[in-house]
Amino acid sequence: MLAVAIVGAGRIGTIRSAAIHRSNKGFLAAVVDTDEARAKKLAEGTSAVVSEEWSPVLARSDIHAVIVCTPTKFHSEVVIAALEAGKHVLCEKPLGRTVIEAQKMYEASRRSRRLLKTGFNYRHMAHVLKARGLLQDNALGSLYFLRCRYGHGGRRGYEREWCTDAELSGGGVLLEQGIHIFDLARYLLGEPSRLVAQTRRYFWNFPTVEDNGFCLLETEQAQTAQIHISWTQWVNIFELELFGADGFLRLEGRDGHYGPQRLVWGVRQSDHSRPEHVIFDFPGPDNAWDLEWQEFCSAIEQQREPLGSARDGLRAQQLVEAAYQSVSRHSWIDVPVLGLEQREAH
Repeated sequence: MLAVAIVGAGRIGTIRSAAIHRSNKGFLAAVVDTDEARAKKLAEGTSAVVSEEWSPVLARSDIHAVIVCTPTKFHSEVVIAALEAGKHVLCEKPLGRTVIEAQKMYEASRRSRRLLKTGFNYRHMAHVLKARGLLQDNALGSLYFLRCRYGHGGRRGYEREWCTDAELSGGGVLLEQGIHIFDLARYLLGEPSRLVAQTRRYFWNFPTVEDNGFCLLETEQAQTAQIHISWTQWVNIFELELFGADGFLRLEGRDGHYGPQRLVWGVRQSDHSRPEHVIFDFPGPDNAWDLEWQEFCSAIEQQREPLGSARDGLRAQQLVEAAYQSVSRHSWIDVPVLGLEQREAH
């Protein structure tokens, strides 16, 4: 079993810890957080040691894997140190604040020959997995476009949360939540070749970051993805649609306030009458975090690249950074595959 250290004992660290406890693949051996009380709370009921410093934990030979759940500013330093110490690493998305930070982590993984997985749990949501399977079975024929609306309305005191501080997070909603959708666009539609984007700060009194992001992507096969990510979506929404020659897929819901997951498969009729609908309901509870943890462990055991790899994390980071460049230049931006030694079958 993997002896696991969690660095960052906040909400995501707690979710990751629960996934470990529900599995038979590992156990919590150490919890690191600058807030000792928070680290102790996460370690309750386990034999995990608690520390306010990550360096001595990473130096332990009995730690096999590290999960990094800190604010994004600290990802690069912790991840690279863990990899160089011979640990496998699961790092929350985004890998870094910038492509440069993400690239350094990717390169450290290659040098160390240790696995680095990006925390893309959305790939493991039930309706996403079902949609991916249908697409692999050519259920829609030639794919034409993807359309996504995703967001929430924030919460009281949102301006004071670290994810809205550019120094700590690297960006606003386009990076914090949008990176999931950029990754899903690659996973479900195709590899983007260029994009154009726009950001706005409509409501929240953030010093610099945006609360809405709009983006058009074009793939290498001339497909289009239309993406809107929002922190002023007063009623939570996750909706992603894919259209092709033979029909469409509509993914709805996520968990919690987003509602239960549902996949609608619309089959186009030859006489152009109303498409036949096949509905797949996934009432929950959502087990994407558990499936991602199991994927991480399996990839280590089988010595292979995981679903949602370091390359995937770096590529998604490149797309988000290109979107911000588009905003500043008011133009389309080409997004060739950069910095990857070989294209991975994502």
